[in-house]
Amino acid sequence: MKKRVFVLLLIALLAIILSGCGKSGAAPTESAGEEAPPAEISADEAPVGEAAAAEMNEWARSANLDKTESVEELYELAKKEGKVVIYSISSRMKKVKESFEAQYPGVTVEVYDISTNELLEKITREYEAGVRTADVIHIKDQDGSLYIEYVKNNILHNYQPEDITAHIAPDLLRTQMPFYLELTEWFYNDEAYPDGPPISSWWDLTKPEWKGKILMANPLDNLSYMSVLTGLVLDADALAEDYKRVFGEEIQLDGTENAGYELIKRLVANDLVFMSSSSEMVEAVGTRGQENPPIAYASSSKMRERAEKDFAIQVVSDILPHTGIPALNTVYVVNECPHPNAAKLLIRWMLGEADGKGEGFVPFNTIGGWPIRDDVELVEGAVPLSEVNVQDFDADAIYHKIQEVNDFWISIQK
Repeated sequence: MKKRVFVLLLIALLAIILSGCGKSGAAPTESAGEEAPPAEISADEAPVGEAAAAEMNEWARSANLDKTESVEELYELAKKEGKVVIYSISSRMKKVKESFEAQYPGVTVEVYDISTNELLEKITREYEAGVRTADVIHIKDQDGSLYIEYVKNNILHNYQPEDITAHIAPDLLRTQMPFYLELTEWFYNDEAYPDGPPISSWWDLTKPEWKGKILMANPLDNLSYMSVLTGLVLDADALAEDYKRVFGEEIQLDGTENAGYELIKRLVANDLVFMSSSSEMVEAVGTRGQENPPIAYASSSKMRERAEKDFAIQVVSDILPHTGIPALNTVYVVNECPHPNAAKLLIRWMLGEADGKGEGFVPFNTIGGWPIRDDVELVEGAVPLSEVNVQDFDADAIYHKIQEVNDFWISIQK
């Protein structure tokens, strides 16, 4: 999915919203102008909460997305709406559905479990056609595009109730409503490698012994993976330094611009194996009894399957120069959605409600996931995020670089 295609589409949608014609069911018109330059993300535009409210359109204000209402009030309004529809990138949302419906009888949750790229395509096409099906979106914004192309254009809204955001770091609230944090990490089979990780660097994966044994999602089908690769390109100096540590010599580039691109090129040459989901990857890695298992770059949340499915999986938490950029899960309300009050009630439930103890967050507070609230403790056995090698995240830099990395990826495919 090309980022610029989304930009052109969303410019057209913004024109409709600004002209007052963006009513539910009204199909947007095509843009007749040239593509506008992408906006910059600013962390200092306005205080948290005020910034989100300032970006909202008339519909969002009429739906009180800029207010903090009581749960009792929202529930009475949600019962009149009858249901709420969520597009989510997590299968665990089905557990949220169960607990929410038990807590709030009379409000049904419809869950669509869908991949990142498919979700973006679905919500964009529906919005263009004037269809308002989804009320809530659960996705990851790892490249800044959801804020720049969707929130700032009033396609999605950040609902930030004050009694919940009071427990979240302000920096995480500037451009999104954060849900929880994950990583994408290298998984290995600790039954086959009982003495510890078989790799300590990304460059180890370019060695012959890993040829055809590296599992990951195809970055062309998963925006999160393309964002990680872009982060590596942006941190090329650190990769070049680590290459010298691993091989004992300065890196020699083979027609590439920097060590980040060189790493990508060598990984592709080592016959990457693409799989559609992290669940498939950790099963392939962690099934017991293997003598020569593969290694996989998968969602950290899958560490929970070590206990759930008795997989022999472990993660390389101290890989150099880092494990990649963090994956911040986010939630949004869709503009002109049919069930806004049920949407707000669901988001509050997902975030653990005002006291952080609501059952809606329980499925996501697991090994391999990190809560973003200061009043929610890590589950027993979880590794503090401070002990994991995580790359600094610059969403604006990734946003302006990712298309170049995408094009490079396509150019080196066999």
